[in-house]
Parts: sequence; C-alpha cells; structure tokens
Amino acid sequence: MVPSCRQPAVPGPYFVTSADGLVPQPDAQGPWSAEMLHGRLLGGLAARAVEAVAGHPDLVPCRLTVDLFRPAGFAPAVVTTDVVRDGRRIRVVDASVVVGGHVGGRASAVLLRRGEVPPGRVWQPERWTVPHPEDVAEDLAGNPRDTPWQWRTIEGGFGTGERTRQWSRETASLVDDEVVSPFVRAALSADAASPLANASDDGLHFINADYTLVMAREPVGEWVGLEAAEHLAAGGVAVGTCTLYDLEGPFGTSVTTALANPPLQMES
Repeated sequence: MVPSCRQPAVPGPYFVTSADGLVPQPDAQGPWSAEMLHGRLLGGLAARAVEAVAGHPDLVPCRLTVDLFRPAGFAPAVVTTDVVRDGRRIRVVDASVVVGGHVGGRASAVLLRRGEVPPGRVWQPERWTVPHPEDVAEDLAGNPRDTPWQWRTIEGGFGTGERTRQWSRETASLVDDEVVSPFVRAALSADAASPLANASDDGLHFINADYTLVMAREPVGEWVGLEAAEHLAAGGVAVGTCTLYDLEGPFGTSVTTALANPPLQMES
C-alpha cells in the first residue's frame, strides 16, 4: 500500500486568542459530541500554561496528570496556574482549564532538574522495531472528520480488539500560530491511551476520567508512537496503559482510568 500524502483540509489552529480567552475552532470538537472540546486539548492547554510559568532548559516535565471530571463545552477556555513548589531540583505546578465559566479540566505537573545518569545496568523491556511513519499508510478510519491529527497504524487499530501500535502527528498548532513544543505534543498524544488500550472489536465502551503522562525525556521530532501495553477492567471501570515512543525510542508512558459509557463508533 502506498502511504497517504493527504494534508488536512484545515491546518488549524485548534484555538485562537481573543479577549474572551482561547476560542475553539471546528477541529477542537471531541469525538463524543460536537458540543464538547476534545479532552486531549485540555491537557495540551494545561501543558502549555505550565511551560509558560515553570519551563526551563534545565528541567524535564516528568509528569502531567489531567483530570477530566466534567464535559468541557465548546466555548472559550481560560487557563490559570499556581506554582505549588519551586525548589532547586523540583517544581510542581497546578493548572485549571476554565471553559464557559466552569472548570472543565484540572492538571498537576512535576518538573525535575536534569543530571547525570547513574552507573549500572537496569532491566528494560524489549524495544519495538517498527516501520518509519513515512512508510506506513495514513489511517483514515481513525480520523473520520479529516482533522489535523494524523494516524498511521502499524498493528491492530481502533475497533479491532487487537493490540495497537500507531504513529501519530499533529499538523496544526494548538493556539494561534505557536510552534507546538515537545511537552505539549506529548500531552496532546497521551490522552489516546484510553481509546487505544480500552477499545474492543465492538467500539469504545469506556470514556476516560483522567490520564497521567510520565516522561524520562521529552519527545524528539513531530512523530509520537503509541503502543498499547495494558488493559484492565472490572465492574465498569477500566485502566489503560500505553508506552510512548519517538523515532529514537521510548520516552514515556500514559495511564488512564475510564468509566463504562455508551460505545463510541468510528466509521471506516
């Protein structure tokens, strides 16, 4: 199969700045409802705000937990932050994403100071060996609305019931014409742990209440790979885990908790 060279019809951005806040554009719609913002964008906005108040070349944004405890309506968003801890080796920042006058998402971030890698050998799982994303055809089934978020499936895929390995790429900016930073890029991708790990061959029956991104380093380049690593479910509650990769190898993990929900179906 010849890889698709399709470019998104609308390259973005997802939000534009106005006096009322960050105004969502059509591509910011979520998959569950056209009246909701995509949950991953709330995480991206939180990561962007954390970087603005606490980012530093000597610090690695190692953890971002995003709570999605209520639907975020399709309305202007305002992000507030609070630096909880600003120490020599660690910074902790809380962020709230207020949408339509209500807190639609809340995030907590931990940034750690870079240093030397200690000596010694530590066990690691076998690393994946997969085709380069440019050698994989674009997955149109996973992106039916022709949004700027591109997918290239290596194995499995949404609705197959099989383990999924995919490359993803943002082709639009998050806000205005800003360059998407590595931290924001990772935050935008990490929300996909829920559909990739929790979807069955009958669609996605779980909607995630949160996700936690942990990184040893920031991703390099525009491609982020996701590999479903675990799915656990009992009593209508699920936990999904994905390992995150770039072209240099693994850089982090995303874990999400989810509740049983009427299924989300995607047309091929």
